[in-house]
Amino acid sequence: MPKRLKYLISSILSALGFYLFVSLPYNSHYYGLLVGIVLIAFCFWFGLGIVFNQSVYIRLMSIVLPVGFFVGFGLFAALLPQTFWVNFLSSLFFGIVAYVIFLVENVFLVSIGNRTPLLYRAAYTVGLIILLLTVFFLFDSLFSFKFTYWLNAILILVISAISFMYHFYSVTIELPDDGKSKGIKSYILIPSLLVAELGLVLSFWPVGIFRGSVYLVMVVYIISSLIQLDLRGRLFKKSWITFVGISIAVFLGMILTTSWR
Repeated sequence: MPKRLKYLISSILSALGFYLFVSLPYNSHYYGLLVGIVLIAFCFWFGLGIVFNQSVYIRLMSIVLPVGFFVGFGLFAALLPQTFWVNFLSSLFFGIVAYVIFLVENVFLVSIGNRTPLLYRAAYTVGLIILLLTVFFLFDSLFSFKFTYWLNAILILVISAISFMYHFYSVTIELPDDGKSKGIKSYILIPSLLVAELGLVLSFWPVGIFRGSVYLVMVVYIISSLIQLDLRGRLFKKSWITFVGISIAVFLGMILTTSWR
């Protein structure tokens, strides 16, 4: 079966699963979420042809993006009005994104242990955009639950760690040794702690759910960009100055747009 046809069939099945999930009664969403995660994982392993081959690490990394997007966008879509057209359009959007993720993951798999293909940079950029969108939906859903500050920090730490781990995987594919010589702790644990600490602060800061999620995503983007440049040996003074300026702008935006009344 041609790859594109397998991607299309798997994307349609994923979209149907997403539609069934958002159509469930509200009190059944959590059970549907677990079943949906299994379905999405299987669809991607089948579509990419890695059900029984490739290492456990690569198989897990290959489903981080689709599973994360399913959970984040699924929880977000569950908060929307439950009408046929809303569910249909959200499922259609999910199916399109799922197909794009298939193309991205296919390029990544081809890149492992081989000469990096010309499409790698485009795949990395698209993958990063979807990753940031996924993280936004996850953070937005998390803040919507109104958890206590310490639980927010723990969950944000978990989300950030998985996101940075996937980002590390997607960047190091381009390196000659696939990143084996790089210290994972400094590229995953420390950035995750920084984001979790900011999430802890935002639990007390009256910025609102949407803006709080956007601020966290912007921090994830800044850190991810710095990690990418450092892993590729291109973290020069000009890059530092640029991202320090962006960080200051984000911080000022948080202060100036906050209403303490």
